[in-house]
Amino acid sequence: METEKPALDFWHDKTPCWQMCHCPESIKNGCPAPKYPSYPCWEIEGTYLKLTDDGTDGKDTSVCQVCRVYKKYGQGKLIEIKLFNRGVDAYFRSLKEKAKVPDK
Repeated sequence: METEKPALDFWHDKTPCWQMCHCPESIKNGCPAPKYPSYPCWEIEGTYLKLTDDGTDGKDTSVCQVCRVYKKYGQGKLIEIKLFNRGVDAYFRSLKEKAKVPDK
């Protein structure tokens, strides 16, 4: 008897966050959630909703607590970021670092 392997895609048989939130293509294309489907969006650093105003930090999961996607699929589990440096914030941080002028 063969046992069924778990799906590598968290969103398999679920409506993905980018569809539930009606993200425009410009947001979806820059967001890490569609690029890393084995993780739920609340476990990924740097999704658009987690970004600070300047876009350089994407670790604020407080928005996830009230999000309908997490409420539907999170099963009330503790929100913990498990995938780092793949999000929009990593890109903005790299731009900010490149823009720094060296001290003289």
